[in-house]
Amino acid sequence: MDPDTDKVAPLRQFDDAVKMTPLRRWAIGVIALGEFVDGYDLMVIAGALILLKPQMLLSASQVGLLGASAFLGAAIGLLIFGSLTDRIGRRTVFTFNLVFFVLFSLLSAAISNVTELFIIRIFIGVAIGADIATSMAFLTEISPRLKRGSLSGALPQMAWTFGALSSLLVALLLYNTIGSQAWRWMFGLSAVPALVVLVGRRLLPESPRWLIKQGRTEEAMAALELLGVGRGIQTQLDAGSHHLNQGSYPDLFRKPYTRQAILAFVIVGFTPFMGATASVVGPYVFQYVGAFGLAGSLQAGTITWIGGLIGALVAYLTIDRIGRMTSVIISCWGSFLVSVALALGAVQYPPLFLVLFVCLAALTWFGASSFWLLPSELLPTHLRGRAQGFGNGLARLMVAVATFVIPVGIAHLGFSATITLLGSVGLVIGLYATTGFKFEPRARSLEEASIDRTV
Repeated sequence: MDPDTDKVAPLRQFDDAVKMTPLRRWAIGVIALGEFVDGYDLMVIAGALILLKPQMLLSASQVGLLGASAFLGAAIGLLIFGSLTDRIGRRTVFTFNLVFFVLFSLLSAAISNVTELFIIRIFIGVAIGADIATSMAFLTEISPRLKRGSLSGALPQMAWTFGALSSLLVALLLYNTIGSQAWRWMFGLSAVPALVVLVGRRLLPESPRWLIKQGRTEEAMAALELLGVGRGIQTQLDAGSHHLNQGSYPDLFRKPYTRQAILAFVIVGFTPFMGATASVVGPYVFQYVGAFGLAGSLQAGTITWIGGLIGALVAYLTIDRIGRMTSVIISCWGSFLVSVALALGAVQYPPLFLVLFVCLAALTWFGASSFWLLPSELLPTHLRGRAQGFGNGLARLMVAVATFVIPVGIAHLGFSATITLLGSVGLVIGLYATTGFKFEPRARSLEEASIDRTV
């Protein structure tokens, strides 16, 4: 038997599985559900800001900083825990980071001033960043090859957008029943889904791919068996295991990964500029640019996220057919065109203004199903957590920058100039993505797509 074939046989069998075991389906579902928590808590600030602004007399800069705070924390958490998950494992991090998330979510409901909220939102962001780095790596490593785009790219995006949508629905419901103090309940309730996900994740094994990298073949075999591969591959797994507990952030940019790493990081890192206007600060824009009123802004923001959910659903149905690069190009160029349309006076026609925002959200979250996935697919197992840490850390930092820039830009440059500048990023990234088709990971094994030569 060809030694190389023998080495990859267990993972090939795992990747090519047509029918998944109940635990494997549960693992994919409960990991993706973590993105619901992420989406709810990162977007809950969008609804809370329009309540907090008059109560705490927030300036445009303070609105921007509060909106950006959790994203800044997420960037920190992604960088720290992206490295840590490659060293100590996926399960260890993604199980226990939610404990800290629950704690700080409850604390955020009891704040008394802007400084306290800013600090607590930073810590919540760190917990969210830790979860993204570990969960996205784990999800990519256990998804079947032919469905990897839909299950580890689009499915978590659907959960994320549903979480964001839920945050605005909760905001609207609480505002209508509680009034101006609804924001406290909005923050505190985010602890509930986090607890549910925390309990569900305790049933999961460690990632088999990560265990193989550590040379822990018995544990890898047990995990593979639980997730759907029989004991007949024991000898092959032993023959194919390698002990590798090395890696660093600079390794992401070393050969043979250099070009595909840069491609992944540019795409995931800078596309947040395109969609931040329709997501994080959407309700703020509806109220202070579109003059929708407070309740109307929450309603418009909710409708916008329905568009985002539709975009993620379309990606779920198409991403494994058309591929990642095509999805990126459609999203980027489409977002640019919609941004230009918004800049050309759509604000004077509220129904058109809302429809274009819905289109922008749909295009953004259609593309995000590919954006988030690329670092996991194009970098190997021993660097996958770091790839998510760097790529999504950069993305969160850029969301923070955009969240701060948008209200300030609207105040000083005007809405049309601000959204045109942000939308132009999509035009440039779409052009760059046309050079990346040779790295297209669709239907390829993770080891092939990431040039992983040690499994």
